[in-house]
Amino acid sequence: MSHVLAVVLDRAHARFFDVGPSETVELPCLQSPATRGGRFHSDREDAPGRGEHAYHGRIREEARRHMAAIVERLVALEQRDSSLDFVLAGPGDAARSLRGVLPPTLDARVIGTTRLDPALVTPAVVRRTAQQFSEAHDRDLHRALVVAMLEGLGTGRAENGIRPVLRALAQGRARTLLVRADTREPGFRCTQSRRLVLSALECRGEGDPIRLPDILTAAVGDAKRQGASVTLIADREIAKPIDGLAALLRF
Repeated sequence: MSHVLAVVLDRAHARFFDVGPSETVELPCLQSPATRGGRFHSDREDAPGRGEHAYHGRIREEARRHMAAIVERLVALEQRDSSLDFVLAGPGDAARSLRGVLPPTLDARVIGTTRLDPALVTPAVVRRTAQQFSEAHDRDLHRALVVAMLEGLGTGRAENGIRPVLRALAQGRARTLLVRADTREPGFRCTQSRRLVLSALECRGEGDPIRLPDILTAAVGDAKRQGASVTLIADREIAKPIDGLAALLRF
């Protein structure tokens, strides 16, 4: 699961939950002042009173300030950890209203909105909700990467299969490595060139071959050292087109 920051808000409160791989931590709550009492009416029964307009103006301004305070908190949290994804929740259309005022950089990190009551919600409920959104988001992302890889085959923009991907890694061409989680394959590293290969014979002229129990693990390490991103795909249906290892290429 990705690292998720969940916000559960209403018109005067916002609770923040840091949902990590192993635990959920509630951060300090944000509380904004809110107008109390009912609308202002004159003695003319249900005809609007002179204070009605001012009342609604105060409500709108309080809502604006409340949303601005939440956005400010989210910006500060995202600056501390740029890997955060966001889940927004609240009664009615509170979550959608907040999303409507987020800066584009934060809006792009929102993986879901839903309805939850900040007065009643618990860390366990928030964690389950965040996990559901995170898993759905990951599946969508993985599908898109596999589609991009398949579309890039034969164009110089992608490779599929352990041997061609290892060749691309040796040339520093891998931009994104796609790894099937259910695949293990032994291999070798050539001592002089440091190249990863499937057969010891491929190290001829490049030093002695060092046997590796799982060449995919070594390939992940090489990709990260080259600054490439790595995506492990566990869903077997999504990973089916990947021949053990695939890659989107820089060039």
